[in-house]
Amino acid sequence: MKILTKGLFTFIILLLFSGCQKNIQTTDVLRPNWSEATLKVTGIAKLQNDNAADRLMSLQRAKSDAFKNLKGELLNIMITDTKTIGEYIKDKEAVKGQVEDFVKRGKVTEVRHIPADNSIEVDIELYLGKGFESIILK
Repeated sequence: MKILTKGLFTFIILLLFSGCQKNIQTTDVLRPNWSEATLKVTGIAKLQNDNAADRLMSLQRAKSDAFKNLKGELLNIMITDTKTIGEYIKDKEAVKGQVEDFVKRGKVTEVRHIPADNSIEVDIELYLGKGFESIILK
C-alpha cells in the first residue's frame, strides 16, 4: 500500500509539472534572410539617333531607369511575413531618406548596346548587408 501511495504521489507531481511547462516560441524578427543579399537590376533606354550626345543621354536615362528599378525592388522586400520594407518605412521620413541615399550606392556592373532594338541596357548591383540592416533597424 505504501508503494502504491508513493507511486500515485509521484505520478500526480509529474502530471502537475508537465502542465506547468511554458510554451516558448521564438521568432527571427530582426534577422532577415535578405541582409546578405545583392540586388541586381537592369535599366533600359532607347537610342533616338546614333550620335555621341544621344548615346550619353540614353545612357543617363538607362541608369535612371535602373536606379528606379533598384529602389522598387528594395522597397518590395518582405521583412516580416506580412510587411514589405516600403510599408515599414512609410511613416518614417528620416529612414526613407536614408534608404534613398543607400540606393545611390548601387554600382554599374555592365553597359550594353543592343543593336537589334537600338537601345542601351545598364546593369546595377547593390549589396545590402549590415549597412542596410542598420538603417532599417533604427
